[in-house]
Order: sequence, then structure tokens, then C-alpha cells
Amino acid sequence: MLPIQRPSEARIRRLLYFLLAGGTGFALYFVASNTLHYAAGLDEVPSAIVGTLLPIIPTFWMQRSLTFRSAAPQRRSLPRYAMLQVGNSLLIGGLSALGAELAFPAVVTFCLAGVIGTVISYIVQAKIVFPI
Repeated sequence: MLPIQRPSEARIRRLLYFLLAGGTGFALYFVASNTLHYAAGLDEVPSAIVGTLLPIIPTFWMQRSLTFRSAAPQRRSLPRYAMLQVGNSLLIGGLSALGAELAFPAVVTFCLAGVIGTVISYIVQAKIVFPI
């Protein structure tokens, strides 16, 4: 039987800041996607893609300075983060298309796709964008 390891304070801090920064990015995405879909009449996929791309700059700043406290040069980490978010927007757009095909309400699809994108985003940020 393996002993249970207690998470370090740094890991707990990083997780809390990720929830704050990622939660802010998720909230911006969620509001933008739903506004574009329900108020502006855009289909789910373009709404999800645009909603994912809009908060790149504020969430990059929060992830870089708060969550990961990265000393990596911004000229290296910003393009990586932007590419991650482009990939994330394609993933979320694809999941939104699947949700529409399955006749899920857009608000449910946006929520599920956003949560999946957020989890993947954390992993990629920790390994590639702002290596720990």
C-alpha cells in the first residue's frame, strides 16, 4: 500500500490561482459564447470559438503571473499560450458541434466543453507553456 502524500503548499497555491485565473477565463468564455449564440444569433460553433479566443490576454497574464509565477520570457510563453488557446478553441468548437448534433442545449454544451478545455489547458500550461 502506497502512503498518501500531502500536496505541497506550492501545489495548493497553484491550484487555487488556476481556479481563479481559469475560472475568470471560463466565465468570460461562457458569457461571450452564450451572448453570441442567444443574443446575436450565431451558431454554437462560431460562438464557442470566438468565446474561447476573446479572453486570451487577461487569462495569459493571470496564469503567467499568478498561477505559475513564470520567469520564462513573455515572447516565448505568449505564443505558446496563444497556440494552446487556438487548439482549445478548435476542441471546444468540435465539442460544441457534437453537442448541437446531439441536440443538447447550447448552454449545457458550452459548459461541458469549457470544463474539458480548462482541464486540458492546465495540463498543457504546466508542461509546455509555463513549465514547472
